[in-house]
Amino acid sequence: MVLMGSVRLELIRSYRIGDPGIGLNEPSGLTLNADRTALYTVCDDTKAIFCVDLEGQVLLQQSFFISAAGLEGIALSADGKQLFAVQEETNAVLIIDIAGRCERHQHPLAAMANYDSVAKHFPHRPDNKGLEGITVNTVNQHVFVVKESQPGLLIELDAECRTILSSRCLSKANGFSHPKVGPDKLDFSGLSYDPRSDSLWIVSDQGRCLFQYDWVQDVVLQRLDLEIGEGKRRLVRKAEGVAIDPECGRVYVVSDRDARLYVFKLAAVG
Repeated sequence: MVLMGSVRLELIRSYRIGDPGIGLNEPSGLTLNADRTALYTVCDDTKAIFCVDLEGQVLLQQSFFISAAGLEGIALSADGKQLFAVQEETNAVLIIDIAGRCERHQHPLAAMANYDSVAKHFPHRPDNKGLEGITVNTVNQHVFVVKESQPGLLIELDAECRTILSSRCLSKANGFSHPKVGPDKLDFSGLSYDPRSDSLWIVSDQGRCLFQYDWVQDVVLQRLDLEIGEGKRRLVRKAEGVAIDPECGRVYVVSDRDARLYVFKLAAVG
C-alpha cells in the first residue's frame, strides 16, 4: 500500500448549488460520476438523485427522481453502472440503476447476514443517529457505510450489500478525536474511498474536518480542517458529503446548511 504523505487543504472555489425549485435544498452525500466530470448528491427531503457539474451547475438531464426518500449518503459502484445510497431512518442500503433511473434493491442492515455483530449499536427505537455515509472500495468492490455517532461506526459490507463482513467503532483509540469537540459530540457524516492510498476520507459535521483513515491498520493518518476563509478563520458549516479525486488532487465537500459545493486542492505540507 502506498500512503499519501502529509497534506493540507487549499480552497480553490465554492459554488452555490441549492435550488428550491427542484428540491435541492439540503445536499447530503457526494460521489463522483464514472468519468469524474460531475458529482451526484441527494437530499433527505426529496426523492431525487441530483447530478451537478464540477462548477456547481445542476445537470437536469442527468438528474432523476426515484421512489425512495430520506437519503443521506451516495456512492458510485466500481463499474460505474449503479449508485448506492443509505437511508438513515431505516438503516438500509439502496441500489439504484443509473441507466434505468430506478431503485433496484433495498437491503436493510437488520436483514443482512451477521447483523448480530452490530445490532447492539442500533436501538429498536431509532435515535436519529443511523447511517449517514457510504462509499465503495473500487479494488475489491466492498461497500462501506458509516453510522453517524453514539457510537460512530464503520461497517464493511460485501459487494451485494447482503452480508456484514466486519465493523469498527470510530473512537479516540484509533485516532478519531478533535481538540475542540468531545468524543460524545464528534460525528461522521460522509466518506470517500481513496484507491491511491487504500484509505478512507471521512467527514465530520461537528468537527468541520476530514479524517484520512487506514482501514487495514485501523488508524487515522491525519485530520484536516475544512478551512474556507482568508484572514478570519472560517470552516465549512454542516459538511455532509465528501468525494475525493486523488488523480487530480481534488477534494469536493458539500454543505447541508449552506447548500454549497466546496472544491479543495490537496497540497503537500512544507
